[in-house]
Amino acid sequence: MRRALFLDRDGVLNVDISPYVPDLASFEVFPYTLDALKMFHEAGFEFYVVSNQQGVSLGITPAGELDKMSQRLQEIVRPHGFEFRRFYYATDLDEADHPWRKPKPGMILQAVEDFGISLEGALLIGDKWSDIVAAEAAGIPGYLVYSGVSSSRADWEGRCHPAGEFSNLLEAAHALAIA
Repeated sequence: MRRALFLDRDGVLNVDISPYVPDLASFEVFPYTLDALKMFHEAGFEFYVVSNQQGVSLGITPAGELDKMSQRLQEIVRPHGFEFRRFYYATDLDEADHPWRKPKPGMILQAVEDFGISLEGALLIGDKWSDIVAAEAAGIPGYLVYSGVSSSRADWEGRCHPAGEFSNLLEAAHALAIA
């Protein structure tokens, strides 16, 4: 049985743009993303994206462009024999207090319900304190990467307790993708 790997998107799989990645033309996948995902796949993980995408509600990122970015990620990995099981996006504004919006664990819990996932051996990799808090709330370890918004401990210290810290997804794969 494969283990669940929950991945934030912007800053983990692709370059984050301030304030939001607006369209497919601006969507740049990190050069190491495929290699990292291959390592995790070979170690028995399956992939779920859990990403706050408030830019949709703000009118910066059209929903259709968000779908195109998801399709692009699938196009990158499918030729290698795996795919993302599902993309979960919290598109509501922060002040809407939606249960899916991280730091709440709603997207993770929805994936558990949708796919009958066991959280035993599951983990999350994100680039913000809110990712780690969502993982903690779901009862799984959350690992922080510094390839996105967080660039130092000062960005998150006191808000969360990451299970580990890595410079990027590839470094995390080398440490965590143990078959």
